[in-house]
Amino acid sequence: MKTKTKKFEFYSETLKEALEKHAENHATTVDDILETCYYQARGEKAFIPHYEEPYTAGDAAEYPFVFVDHKSRLNREGRSANCTWYYDFKDLDPGDANWDDVAKINPVDARKIGVNTGDAIRITSPTGSITCTAKLWEGVRPGTVAKCYGQGHWVYGRLAAKEFGKVPRGGNNNDLIPAVYDRLSGSTVRHAATRVKIEKV
Repeated sequence: MKTKTKKFEFYSETLKEALEKHAENHATTVDDILETCYYQARGEKAFIPHYEEPYTAGDAAEYPFVFVDHKSRLNREGRSANCTWYYDFKDLDPGDANWDDVAKINPVDARKIGVNTGDAIRITSPTGSITCTAKLWEGVRPGTVAKCYGQGHWVYGRLAAKEFGKVPRGGNNNDLIPAVYDRLSGSTVRHAATRVKIEKV
C-alpha cells in the first residue's frame, strides 16, 4: 500500500508524518494546523479513525436553520430547468410543487416565524440570499429548511429564467452555499454546509 508503513494503517503514520512536516515548515504545531482546518481532534486522536462534527458556516443565533440542499430526480446535467416537463412534474420530488421553487419548512418551525405555504420568503446565509416560495411540509426535520437544487437561472432559456437576463425563476442554491472544503482531503461539503435565516418578503 502507498503508506509510510506499506500496510493498512489503523493508526496513520502517513498522516502524522505529513502534518509534522507541514508544521515544521511553517513553524507551528500539528494541533494548530488541525484547529486552522476546523478539525476537533488533537494529539494522537487525529491519527486514528474518530468522529468529527461537520463544520457548518454561520452562527446559530443569527442563522437558526441548517440549509439542506438536495437534488431533483428530474435534474439531468443542469439542462432540465429549461424543459416544460421539469415544471409539469416537479411534485415528483417529495414536498415540491409544480411550476414553483419552494423551500420546505417544518410546520412547527414555520409557526414560530409566522410563515405559511405560498408566502414569498428570503433565505439568507453568511454568503448570500435568495427568494423563493415557502412550503410547509412535515417531511423536513425541525431546525432545517430543504430546497431542491436546480432553479434560479436568469440567463438560461425561455423557461429556466422568468425574464431572460433580468429575473430568475426561483432561487439559486449556490448563492447560499459557502466554499467549504475538507482541508485534508480537499472534498467539498455540499449538502449541509451552512446555516440560514428565513424572512417573509
